[in-house]
Amino acid sequence: MSHFIFLCILFLGIDLSANVYYYSFGKKVALKPLHETRNIGNTTLRYYEFPTGEKVGVKQEIIIGCKDFPKCKKLLEKYPIISTQKLSDKLYLIKLSKDSNPFEIANELYHKEEIFLSHPNFVRERKLR
Repeated sequence: MSHFIFLCILFLGIDLSANVYYYSFGKKVALKPLHETRNIGNTTLRYYEFPTGEKVGVKQEIIIGCKDFPKCKKLLEKYPIISTQKLSDKLYLIKLSKDSNPFEIANELYHKEEIFLSHPNFVRERKLR
């Protein structure tokens, strides 16, 4: 019985880490969660690893592209949004509440007709060239 419980926990852990993904150009990109965080002001940066091995941080923010912002604004009302910042005519930075999951929300929004782009706001480490 203890082996069964151990296997269930193992598979559950694998399944949970496999569910961290976002959409890029119509394809799912899986990320591996790392056990690393960093506080920047009042925001916590959580780190993930791309399949290429590159490490990236994720804030409680997503970037969305809206076809028509008034329609997007109505759609966004049901999500835990703290603020919306216009980046360009069609791109917006959405700041989410602390307890929300930026991957989950970005993935939900990606499938909405009013939105043509939606992914977490990635923070990459600066590298000298």
